[in-house]
Amino acid sequence: MRRFAAIIALLALLGSLAGCGGKARSVPQELKIAVISDVHYTGTGYAYTGSFQASNDVSGTGKQVKYLPFILDAFIAQMLRERPDILLVTGDNAFNGARSSHEELAEKLSVLVDSGITVLTLPGNHDINARALDFPDGEIHETVSVSAEEFAEIYAAFGYAAAASRDPSSLSYMYDTGRGVRIFMLDTCFRYGAMYGRVNEGVMEWLSRELEECRRAGDLPLVAGHHNALDHSALFGFGYTVDNSDALRELLVQNGATLYLSGHLHPQSIVSDGELTDAATECFAVFPHRYGLIEISSEGWRYTAMQTDVEGYASYTGAGDDALLNYGEYGYAFFYSNAYAQAEEYVAAFDLGEDDAKGLCDLSAQANAAYFMGQPSAIDRTYAAKFTALGGGSFWQSYILSILETPDSLCAEGVWK
Repeated sequence: MRRFAAIIALLALLGSLAGCGGKARSVPQELKIAVISDVHYTGTGYAYTGSFQASNDVSGTGKQVKYLPFILDAFIAQMLRERPDILLVTGDNAFNGARSSHEELAEKLSVLVDSGITVLTLPGNHDINARALDFPDGEIHETVSVSAEEFAEIYAAFGYAAAASRDPSSLSYMYDTGRGVRIFMLDTCFRYGAMYGRVNEGVMEWLSRELEECRRAGDLPLVAGHHNALDHSALFGFGYTVDNSDALRELLVQNGATLYLSGHLHPQSIVSDGELTDAATECFAVFPHRYGLIEISSEGWRYTAMQTDVEGYASYTGAGDDALLNYGEYGYAFFYSNAYAQAEEYVAAFDLGEDDAKGLCDLSAQANAAYFMGQPSAIDRTYAAKFTALGGGSFWQSYILSILETPDSLCAEGVWK
């Protein structure tokens, strides 16, 4: 199993704190929780050919659709070795909400449940009432999505059946670990099928009651949602952060919640305002296929960004595909070429010589890949000055420049104490 050289350590002293007017906070038992987000699972019924492949190869999002079922199998095998107590799956489970994708993902995750690992999930903006598409022959076909009720049925064994409390107005619920930690899985979808997030009024009322009960019991609240609770950058606020984030943050902090787990953003990103930390785990469908590991003990909690060992699993299973056996190289090259192809569209708008155009496309592709890998410091900045001098002020330019200004510590490397 591979770890990135630097580990994100986030420590919050819990054992000695009083419960904000309630019972003194109990010391939580040791608990190991893994989290993945934005699996965007396609399923084995998709054919990676034709217009589907042509579109995905240059989409700029970098989703590794072709090998995703194998990569998910590698992750599941890793979980069976590492044995976390709980796995959280924080939304956008399906590529585009197709019922078949949800059902196949649930079947794969059931291996973990059968082995004694608790799996908890919640919906993202792509999961319910979506314009679901299927690609059985590499061409686009409309197919069936799921309703909120059907989502809860498909994932009944992944939180909904075991919930200690469910919000009647949404797919939010609370799972009591029985070990001094209560996990709140928030449905942050403002409207199913829309990108935007909000903790709706009914959810806020339910969450307020449940957090107060958690506080009075002296338990530690751990909160997860698909959309972000804090802005991760000036560019990724609207549409990414829930639009009532101030009210949500105040409610969480008042009740002793110090860690919020999210996704939706896609790059690995962690921000903290000094009282609440929002750890957005990288989109699992994109190289390097990260997941988070949260370790809770009497010392506090610790979040570590981890990487799925695709090459190790390919070697162990005897896979005959060179791309899988050399996945570190292949996975990076796929994401890089995907980002490079998109950059070519933007660079074409400027009157540049061939060398400069290639240099700026390379910088853009490097930056995009490095951001997801949590290593902006590794970018070759030879063309950074020319990129800055382009002018125009497009979102693409602002995005790349923001990456160049982002320290590793705000992605996936560094230590907060």
